Amino acid sequence: MMEQHNNDTFQITTTLSPYDFKGIPLEVGIPMIFITFCSIIISSIVLIYLIRSNKGNFFKWKVIERFSLYTVVCDLLFYTAQTATGIHQGIAKYARITKLACSIYGFLILEFAISQIFLSTVIAIYAFNLVIRNRNLPLGKWDVFLLCPAIGFPLVELTLVAFFGKFSPNPAFCSIKEERGFVTFHFLQVCLVAFLSFAIIIALYLIIWCYIKRQTRVMNESFGQQSAINSRRLAFKLSLFVLVHVIQFGVNAIEGLWISFDEPPMGLRYASIFIGATGGIMNGVVFLMVNK
Repeated sequence: MMEQHNNDTFQITTTLSPYDFKGIPLEVGIPMIFITFCSIIISSIVLIYLIRSNKGNFFKWKVIERFSLYTVVCDLLFYTAQTATGIHQGIAKYARITKLACSIYGFLILEFAISQIFLSTVIAIYAFNLVIRNRNLPLGKWDVFLLCPAIGFPLVELTLVAFFGKFSPNPAFCSIKEERGFVTFHFLQVCLVAFLSFAIIIALYLIIWCYIKRQTRVMNESFGQQSAINSRRLAFKLSLFVLVHVIQFGVNAIEGLWISFDEPPMGLRYASIFIGATGGIMNGVVFLMVNK
């Protein structure tokens, strides 16, 4: 009787995905590969441009350029892990994805995805200090205050997830084991992190936008239209970072929240992969617009 009760509890609280992946239809897989390839190409172009257009000590580069490089590197590493997972899925009947392999893929995919979330949050705080408080936020030697939270926090969190054996395949790719409820590794690591970053970033950029709008009116009256136009351009560029961040990780957050209640439709799962794959393209477009 006790065994039956435990089994019922497991079925209520856990998403019962089979260990083997579901086959991704060709009409989904081929566009996904194409978009990922485009993101890799654009990210590589941005990376080469950044390296070739800046001379001297890397840590003397502008903060926005260093931030762009960190983001591009995270994009490329994320797509490398995602592509490796996809290739392994394709040959799974010859080389089955083991629990260890799935843990490695899931660890790498989430490490570089969450790193981007932390990078975006830290850069939002930096922009807030720069615009509102009119001072640079010290990033420490070798950008330690930027890189430590961006790389270190997910590294520690995901190491704990791996230690407790919480990586497993979901119907699309390797990730944290999907479980029902809000006190789970999946909700806390995937969903909550994304929503907290949205709240912080959107709040900070709204304050910045309102401040710039008010300053624009003052500048327009005091210094002429050109100064006001420059302020509006700054506000527009800042809003692009928010937009890309919300688009890139918003669907994943919605999917994670849905999983906490019920099994999400495969369309939502595919959408999260599609939009995640466009991250390199969107970041590349934003980079070009900011540096225009």
